[in-house]
Amino acid sequence: MPRFTIVIPTHNRYDKLRNLLKSIDFTKPVGLEEIIVVDDSSRKVEIENEFPCLNIHRIVSSERLFISRAKNLGWRKATSDIIFFIDDDNIVNHRTFVPIIDKLAKSKCIGALVPAVLYKNRPDLVWVYATPLAKDRWSHVLIGRNKPRNPKIENRFLDTDALANSSVVKRSVLELTNGFEEKLSVNSSADLCLRIKKMGFKVYAYTGSFIYHDVTPPSGFGWWAEHGTQDPLRVNNELKDWILLMRFLHFKDNLFVFHAMLRSMRFVLPNMLVYIFKGKRPHYLVKNVITGYLDGFSRALKFNYNRYNLSDAWLVTE
Repeated sequence: MPRFTIVIPTHNRYDKLRNLLKSIDFTKPVGLEEIIVVDDSSRKVEIENEFPCLNIHRIVSSERLFISRAKNLGWRKATSDIIFFIDDDNIVNHRTFVPIIDKLAKSKCIGALVPAVLYKNRPDLVWVYATPLAKDRWSHVLIGRNKPRNPKIENRFLDTDALANSSVVKRSVLELTNGFEEKLSVNSSADLCLRIKKMGFKVYAYTGSFIYHDVTPPSGFGWWAEHGTQDPLRVNNELKDWILLMRFLHFKDNLFVFHAMLRSMRFVLPNMLVYIFKGKRPHYLVKNVITGYLDGFSRALKFNYNRYNLSDAWLVTE
């Protein structure tokens, strides 16, 4: 096994992070060189002291970094040639590391891979196998989402246009692309995936490796908006990021604002209902949805496609 580094961004979810680190400690993955935890939590915990057998380095920030910047800080600090990004609300097992890292290391044309994702509390149920763009490029197709595992889809390479909640990326590819686009502070995985492909590399979901998402399985009202009810600022940035990404994909659309607002209602309205009835601070959540809309469209309308250059970040605004 080649040497690799795990990078974990975390914010105010030490219980989730602790479960992830326990699963890594139990699995004892061959080739793991270090774990870099990028921590911008409000109240800091020296969680590395709880896992003396793991080589954990913690990058601490007093300001909110959000996921994209945290991942960039993590991989740039790493010393390995392969970086395994894992969101803190996941756990791993013996099927997580070896197959996917081996496939990536042996291929010259593959720049990044993502494992299949199952629900932690329902490992018979698929969170997602792969996320290719839909034909109209206004959304991603969530292959296998909330369906029982399908042996016909597993142990295969599937096309994907996002890196979901975990991914394995060659350091050389991250250096060529300059990593995650920090203007998309939360949801930059689709942008990075598309830029890696533009550089001539392949990006796949490899369904012979599995990671387990520690979120509520489909059950009852509001399960789909669990993250948003707990983190209003994430709600703001997720909506803004979606608008900016869609602007890039549909830069020739003269009615972009109308079409984007119409398309966004498919997820904004159901989420708003959850925020109002189940959110800890419903007024603050709704406020962040509105400000996310306004800021996202304001920046999208300033998008200058003519200045786009693959060697730079794609989002250049006047």
